[in-house]
Amino acid sequence: MAEIPDHIRGIIALYIKRLEENHIPVRQAILFGSYATGGFTEWSDIDLAIVSDAFEGSRIADRAKVRKITLGVSCDIETIPFRPEDFVVDDPFVQEILETGMRLI
Repeated sequence: MAEIPDHIRGIIALYIKRLEENHIPVRQAILFGSYATGGFTEWSDIDLAIVSDAFEGSRIADRAKVRKITLGVSCDIETIPFRPEDFVVDDPFVQEILETGMRLI
């Protein structure tokens, strides 16, 4: 796994804190994509899978739920929200996140 730059760690920590403050308890936070694999550039976004009981299961509605919080922290964050029951290894996308990502929580 790649070394996460300190400023990215700080952004992620603040983001998770803001989610919690806005009644979105985070069960799991997994960094995936270029920051997890080490292939990031200055233009890379911060791909985060967030697992929370506060999500409804609709990616559109759940992304809308976190959009304002996300933009208040960093426009570089790309959140993929999951309910715990949807974050299963049978899903190829979840499997890829688990195989290539870095679990932060």
